[in-house]
Amino acid sequence: MNERKQHVLNAAKRLFLENGFANTSIQNILDEAGISKGTFYNYFTSKNECLISIIEESTGSASVIREELAADGPDGPELLIEQILVRLRMNREQKLIRLYEAILHSGDPELRGYMKSVHLSELAWLERRLIEVYGEQFRPYAADAALMEFGMLGQYLQFAPDITSPEELSKRIRFVIRRTEALLRDMAGNEEHLLEAGQFDLRADSPPIPVSGQVAKEVLRLADTLPAETRDYGREFAGFLSAELEKEKPRASLLKTVAVPFRKLFDGRPNEPEARTVMSALWQLLKSIDFK
Repeated sequence: MNERKQHVLNAAKRLFLENGFANTSIQNILDEAGISKGTFYNYFTSKNECLISIIEESTGSASVIREELAADGPDGPELLIEQILVRLRMNREQKLIRLYEAILHSGDPELRGYMKSVHLSELAWLERRLIEVYGEQFRPYAADAALMEFGMLGQYLQFAPDITSPEELSKRIRFVIRRTEALLRDMAGNEEHLLEAGQFDLRADSPPIPVSGQVAKEVLRLADTLPAETRDYGREFAGFLSAELEKEKPRASLLKTVAVPFRKLFDGRPNEPEARTVMSALWQLLKSIDFK
């Protein structure tokens, strides 16, 4: 994600929110961004792909922040609450709910299929987190609990859409988490569940696993874009990350420890979205490769 592509995405997002996705043409985006048609098609094959890229940028950023929260402290219900809050705040602050609604009402099979994949991926994440927080003994019941938690929270938020403060949102998430824990224990006590463990993962379209060598190169390149006052720190962090990623058996705990401060060096900088994209690939590697 270079700065020019980010500029096009920002322009498209403004138009989608102001005029609606259906009422925005590619020519409108060209005029708003001040680019040629060739430049647009260099980045995206269609208007649909442009919209998908906007949502992917947001979901990727949320994933990075969630992983960074997990790396900073002990696991438990409070961390899960903070991780869920990340996605809710980002959806509301970036007005993504309006884009989701536009997709649901579009009738476009490609967009609706994409949103289904996003929904399943979120359920798969929540199922995994419930197992991590409450224990392996709840694995057979976590898929049902994730679906019920997702539904309960959605209804509470829809009932009070004007509630946006982190405190009030956390209050509702905490309430739903406590109910979910009770449901988990009840299902386990009765040995009763409808869904099979892991089926959300199986039904979601999994993104391709990043290549560790390519991520290592991108981390080094990012460090060189930092301003002079933080470039040395950045290069030191990047050098460690890159060298560790190139090892046959990278050390996950050390990578997590260094990844967080390195990514934060880009906060408020023009290429902050690009840094989040690269670090999202790093966290994907940490989850998909058996680090020992």
